[in-house]
Amino acid sequence: MVESTYNARIEPIGAESLDTVVELDQLTNGNCRRDFFSRRFEAQEKHPEAFISVAEIQTGSIVGFACCHMLHGEFGSNELIAVVDAMAVGPHSQRHGVGHELMQHLVTETRNRGGKGLQTQAGWNQPEVLDFFSSTGFSLTPRLILERPTPDYSDPTSNDFDDLSQDKVLVRSLAKADLDQVVRIDRKITGQDRQIYFQRKFEEVLFESGVRISLIAEIDDMVTGFMMARVDFGEFGRTASEAVIDTLGVTKAFRSQNVGHAMMAQLLANLASLQVDSVRSEVEWSNFGMLGFLDSCGFVPSQRLALSCSLD
Repeated sequence: MVESTYNARIEPIGAESLDTVVELDQLTNGNCRRDFFSRRFEAQEKHPEAFISVAEIQTGSIVGFACCHMLHGEFGSNELIAVVDAMAVGPHSQRHGVGHELMQHLVTETRNRGGKGLQTQAGWNQPEVLDFFSSTGFSLTPRLILERPTPDYSDPTSNDFDDLSQDKVLVRSLAKADLDQVVRIDRKITGQDRQIYFQRKFEEVLFESGVRISLIAEIDDMVTGFMMARVDFGEFGRTASEAVIDTLGVTKAFRSQNVGHAMMAQLLANLASLQVDSVRSEVEWSNFGMLGFLDSCGFVPSQRLALSCSLD
């Protein structure tokens, strides 16, 4: 528990605060994200080390909250990062330093856990949000947020991916037994053994996510690629359903055989059938190979900006 400079408390929160958090978030942002927060607190209870959720308490009531999740390996990063994806301050408590108190607590807790920085996203047309993050030490990061809509398969002319896949590439759903093969492919690409990261990632996409959309590619019964993806129902204040691709790998020897495109084609078909509106990913601006791949898959720069705050 942390005492603020004006006799308020900052405390960890969980499922017991769900109703209050949902109400405060809706008052502040105009959207009801009960499902998002319900899933978040449920996952937090299972893996408290992977989340930070705090609230400012004044006279016994929550007047503001901030939530982030810890990433270690997603989007090609090798550092432990806290991603701030939900934050709200009640209308009557705004402009009184509550947001800055909450952010300072996230910074301190992230540093205590060994994190190297914080990240978040904001729309380019949200000047007040951008001003707040700027005032708390965030700046533009050299990462691009790319996205594309899912195809409308009720319109035969909208399927622009059939010609990119090949019949010999078998794409199927990720299974628990694929862990060793995924770690093997990733090790050859990155030069690192990220077994622990992928163990946690498999648990998330197989057992915690409401919709399973991660994929494996095979050629002649050999695993040649993987695509880790999840469906986001509310991060960064979004209301439309969106899929997020955060880890992708293809065995180098098979990159000329459209393995990546075959997985993307299958992912888009699955998302369209699930009526998920769009899919996004994040890429370092200097990762020209991945940028070129996503460009060939119809991705374009998002109207959202990637922001970061370094703790070095």
